[in-house]
Amino acid sequence: MRHEIKSIQFLRFIAASLVVFTHSMLAIVHSVSADSPSLLYLGEFGGAGVHIFFVISGFIMVYTSFQKESGNFSSPNFILKRFIRIFPIYWIYAAASLIVYRSFYEGYSRSLSEIIGSILLLPSYSSMLIPQGWTLSFELYFYICFACFMLCGLFSGLLTMTLFFLTSVTVGLFFPFDNAGFHLVTNSLLLEFLIGAWTGYFFVKGSKLGATLSNGLLVIALAGFVGSFAFGYNRLPTVLTLGVPSALLIAGSVFKERCGNLPRLAQRLSFLGDSSYSLYLTHWLLISVLPKAFFMPFANPVYFLPFCVAYTLLSIVIAIVLYELLERRLVRSLQAIVKHTKDKGKSSRAQISSQTQR
Repeated sequence: MRHEIKSIQFLRFIAASLVVFTHSMLAIVHSVSADSPSLLYLGEFGGAGVHIFFVISGFIMVYTSFQKESGNFSSPNFILKRFIRIFPIYWIYAAASLIVYRSFYEGYSRSLSEIIGSILLLPSYSSMLIPQGWTLSFELYFYICFACFMLCGLFSGLLTMTLFFLTSVTVGLFFPFDNAGFHLVTNSLLLEFLIGAWTGYFFVKGSKLGATLSNGLLVIALAGFVGSFAFGYNRLPTVLTLGVPSALLIAGSVFKERCGNLPRLAQRLSFLGDSSYSLYLTHWLLISVLPKAFFMPFANPVYFLPFCVAYTLLSIVIAIVLYELLERRLVRSLQAIVKHTKDKGKSSRAQISSQTQR
């Protein structure tokens, strides 16, 4: 069992907080200042959190699935673990969103097919109950591909998956069909998972960069984010303007931690990464049901930033409570049930084998 990487946990928290800040900024701009492209540009830049998440996801899949490069990999076990981690709590929050939206929005409705498509995270429907659910469709697709390709072994699987994703993205560039599923499997965002996975590969192999090089990657990452914001992060594919700096940020952070040089602030706040999934899924619910009149006192742009900071902090507190009371207990209970079932199955097979030998 691998130990927890505090830098990854800290960055999960930062990524989720960026998304919350973005959505709070967009909500207030749309409510009181619809004609404010500069504020919209500022708010949408927080979407970098999604790119950080994607790179982290690729890294974590390798790090948690392989104790070493030649470690055994079980696709069924991998899929089951990811199912337990992603779906049950998502279904609870999605159901809560559906109930709340129906209560607050007159005429709000979702067909049965839309609800089913959303709870299964199908590309065309995944954002219908929880708007940011579209990213989970990408996660799910990556999990499926990872489970298949890693049967070849870590290095061979990563190499084959890299060729597959590069081919898919290339096809998407030359044949841009207007289909949600096709858009997902050919999207350049998949390359961010790959970069994270390869970072995880070198980390699992025990590679070290040293404090100086790790710090250099972090400086370049910061410069990349600042440069993308100044140049126009939406003028080029975001995999370049936001994905590459995100990849450098993750690589610099994990190898800096390996050197024993992780800042104390990141270490102390790393526990907040546990509740990042609840934070990511629930933060939109409150702000989406607030009446426009609520935002009017903040119409002056001077108050935009304080409002967004306050809402982000409130969302973080709510997410921590939900994680402790609901998510953590649910996941642990399901994991215990699965473990008990497996142990019982092993015991039964051993008993049958013993009786057969007799």
